[in-house]
Amino acid sequence: MFNHDGLPATSLLAAWLDRPVPASARDGDGAPDTGRAEAGHPGTQPESARREQQSCELPPPGVEAVIDALCAAEPDPEDVAQGLTVFAWERAATTGDLTCLLDELDELWDVLEASATAPLPRIAARHRVVDAWVDAVAAERGSPGLDPLSGLHTAGYLYGRVNELDRLSGIEPSALVLIVIRWESADGPWLRIARILQAASALRTRVRPQATLSQVGTTMALALVPDDAQARVERISLTKAVENGELSTANVRVDVFAVPDSRARLPELVTRLYGGANVDHAVRPPRYRHSGSGSLD
Repeated sequence: MFNHDGLPATSLLAAWLDRPVPASARDGDGAPDTGRAEAGHPGTQPESARREQQSCELPPPGVEAVIDALCAAEPDPEDVAQGLTVFAWERAATTGDLTCLLDELDELWDVLEASATAPLPRIAARHRVVDAWVDAVAAERGSPGLDPLSGLHTAGYLYGRVNELDRLSGIEPSALVLIVIRWESADGPWLRIARILQAASALRTRVRPQATLSQVGTTMALALVPDDAQARVERISLTKAVENGELSTANVRVDVFAVPDSRARLPELVTRLYGGANVDHAVRPPRYRHSGSGSLD
């Protein structure tokens, strides 16, 4: 059994050790019996009773998919990868702890690698579980306005929020700025995920709660806030946070850009920033009304 958020669940390793082992595998070559699921010996109970007992001991669907793929006469790496996908989706429905899933996987792969029977490299198996778990969490959230990985709003939601603030102001476009965090793209999926989550955490802790936080692609996140002195303080705080944290090796830049008075130009500005376009860094006082083409550092 494995503990997920206080809830016991059959682990991958336990299901592998408890798998039924065919008689030919036990008797044909004298291999040791590693299965513990079949109680008793042939002839001690009717075949129907043994099948009923076995059906009651089947592991949960996600675990069963992995074990079935591994128990094939010649395990297919693609089938094993698909089984891990099912496993991640099933576990994501009951736990929000990705580390717990990876611990289970490592336990089983320790055994498989020790016996040279791992049909899929450990790193490939871990990547498949992570990718499937992220997809499952995204589907569970089911909100078109949220980025499934970071939990921040999408760029589309941000554009709508700007229009809503303008409507509430009632007179003229609100004086708004974007506090933008941009970082260097990582080579592997693990580091890309880590940087996205670190940037999202920095925005949540260093920017006012009323801000609209948004994720753009895999190398930029931003906060929509009023054009005031506090925005500059938040920019400085964010800069210190990312320079001293895990993002310090990602060549992070934190800037403040004015939202264009012509709101139709906002998507263009965000696209240019995400593409790494060079924008001037002229220093201007808070609430300086301009077209939004430059940084307000």
